[in-house]
Amino acid sequence: MKRLVESGIRIIDRIIGGFPVPSLITVVVDPLATPELIIYSMCDYYVPNFKSEEFVREEIKILGYDLKIVKMDELNDIRNSRVCVEFCYEFDKVIELRKIAYDNELVVSLIVPKNYYDDRELSKISYVSDGVMLIDAEKVGDRFVFKFAIPKMIGGYTIPTYVRFKTERSVLEIDTSRDIV
Repeated sequence: MKRLVESGIRIIDRIIGGFPVPSLITVVVDPLATPELIIYSMCDYYVPNFKSEEFVREEIKILGYDLKIVKMDELNDIRNSRVCVEFCYEFDKVIELRKIAYDNELVVSLIVPKNYYDDRELSKISYVSDGVMLIDAEKVGDRFVFKFAIPKMIGGYTIPTYVRFKTERSVLEIDTSRDIV
């Protein structure tokens, strides 16, 4: 088993002990699930692509996170850290980022909006990734249920069933009303 580093999410660290180092993790996010509450806690460095740097700075300030915003070409200079990349590239970039993660002892999380890639392309990305995390929203009756799972984690442990969470005033809380965690 690889060395583990805190994921930044207490419930994940409590269940699986953190993320393996080095690793490349694909994080498929449903934008309706307020994934920023989880994503920003998972990284020390953030590479925006869909959102502007100014927008991300404002979000992390509002949510109370402390992370650095960097550009893709700065990743080779980062060591022993957790990096999140808003991923909107061709498949070859996945291979390049995996190499950077392994060479620099990084946990690199590729943030992929749900349905951004077709199933075939997402399967290729997930296949070469060490881990896959899903952050999802589901409409149940009149409300949304937010949940996450980690069905794949080479060198670490998985969370193969969904764990529900709720957001209250931009704070992540585990929803234990039906799940036993």
